[in-house]
Amino acid sequence: MVNNAKFFRKLEFLKKFFMKNHNFAVCEPKVRWRKIARLASQPKVGQPLAGGLPSGLSNNPAVFLIPPPPPHDLDVYTNNASWRGCFGRDALRAKALKNQRSLFSLFVLFILPLVVSGCFSALPPGGEENPEPVKAEDFEAAYAALQVYTPSNREQERPLIMAHYMPWYRGPSDKSRENTKSVYGGHWTGWGALDPTRARSDGKAEIFAHQYPLTGPYDQSALCLLEYQAALFKLAGIDGVIFDWYGSRDVNDFGEIHEHTKAMIAVLKRADLRFAVCYEDNTINMEYGGKENVPAGEALESGKEVFRWMRQNWFADSAYAHLDGRPVVMCFGPQYFSQAQWENIFAETDPRPFFVDLMSRANWADATYNWPAMSGKKPVYPNLVNDLNGFYKGQKDKPRLIASAWPAFDDAYEDIGQNSYGDLAYADGETFKLTFKAALDSRPDIIQIATWNDYGEGTVIEPTVERGYRELEYVQDKRKEWDGDFPYTKEDIRVPLEFYKLQYLNAATASQKTAIAGAYDALFADDAAGFRAAVERSGVTASVNDLKPLLRK
Repeated sequence: MVNNAKFFRKLEFLKKFFMKNHNFAVCEPKVRWRKIARLASQPKVGQPLAGGLPSGLSNNPAVFLIPPPPPHDLDVYTNNASWRGCFGRDALRAKALKNQRSLFSLFVLFILPLVVSGCFSALPPGGEENPEPVKAEDFEAAYAALQVYTPSNREQERPLIMAHYMPWYRGPSDKSRENTKSVYGGHWTGWGALDPTRARSDGKAEIFAHQYPLTGPYDQSALCLLEYQAALFKLAGIDGVIFDWYGSRDVNDFGEIHEHTKAMIAVLKRADLRFAVCYEDNTINMEYGGKENVPAGEALESGKEVFRWMRQNWFADSAYAHLDGRPVVMCFGPQYFSQAQWENIFAETDPRPFFVDLMSRANWADATYNWPAMSGKKPVYPNLVNDLNGFYKGQKDKPRLIASAWPAFDDAYEDIGQNSYGDLAYADGETFKLTFKAALDSRPDIIQIATWNDYGEGTVIEPTVERGYRELEYVQDKRKEWDGDFPYTKEDIRVPLEFYKLQYLNAATASQKTAIAGAYDALFADDAAGFRAAVERSGVTASVNDLKPLLRK
């Protein structure tokens, strides 16, 4: 039987998808798709659409008729270098584009198979967090089966806690801009499939996410947003940020991501917080639309340029994270460069970067880290525990380790017509506690929280309507266990949102603006009493019993 809620959700999406100009949907995928399962066997990517775009679509940057296979990197160019398209089953796509021009045919092509199979996502946007709650006994069994051996050669009692941070969100910087579609980047719009200027009946903007930030969709070039996030790090006891970063070149949206990264680093340094970089060498594929399109020698020079820039601007910074006296550089892969190429890149950097790969993909790396291992099917908790046990068993004798903890995996890909990569239940925060315990038991140098704000994949711990402040409160409690004089409370964590709302709504008086600036200055200087005094002067109040999200009215 077809799930009615799923059906009408997909029907609404299809109507928007195909009704624009009696034409095809626009898909503008500036995406960093990142799943371990996809890294295991990568297909050839970067091919232009077979036969180019059909006549009548010259004004559309891309077409997306058939859900693509796992989109390792969807920054793929069509025959026009300025166009960006979704690659997939090219022969089927070309045939569909040629033969299925009418709206009737398109709807039959999509809706009939969906009705028959009932293959809609069970989780409506902004809806119930866990449609199939995990039972308490499932977690009791998971904890009992968890076997993370305490290593003899790692004695780190208090690891750095760093949040994996996506600097790729562009949106409204204040209330006056939230109804302007052009201000929203692809990571909020699902690359044109959704419209964040639309408000749902619950007051949430239509965004590419199943979790709704308490701030609403935001802009990472806005100082008030960056101060809000840095304040949450300080108040929760998070030590810093690992930036998901694509280099300093102004290619695709990499330039915008780079500017957002630099802006956040400036705020982190004010707050005496740390930072490091997770560099994706797969950006080479994204830049050129596939390895076969890269001019000879240009990829290696691009890699050298990236590390030259980091050496000149970041590596010597006292805020940059180091291990063994070397700057930590994580990699989501490697996916592109060979070991010999990496050695060539590192040869120009002194000291040599402390290179951390994903799940031991490069046996020559200095250390490794783990990530939610989605396989396209819903993982059950025995599988999660087996993944954790296997990973940490392989690392128990290694001198260094970056261990990851994550709250869930709840992607929104089906909302934009793509295939989901599985589901790992949030389970009222129990998944985060389980993975954090496993990470902590391994005595790593760094615990990476994966992630702070990857809304498209639902791995967020940034405060949301659905999850509240639960993960930040958990980390804060851990900090209090380690540091008995850690001064901040759960009420304190809720204050920055009230500051952000006043700034976003342009509602702060002159005295409130002064008080807000004073509160952040005191917080960033580790002056808890000064922070609370400034909060009192601002007149804002915060309660652990009231989320008070910024919704559309």
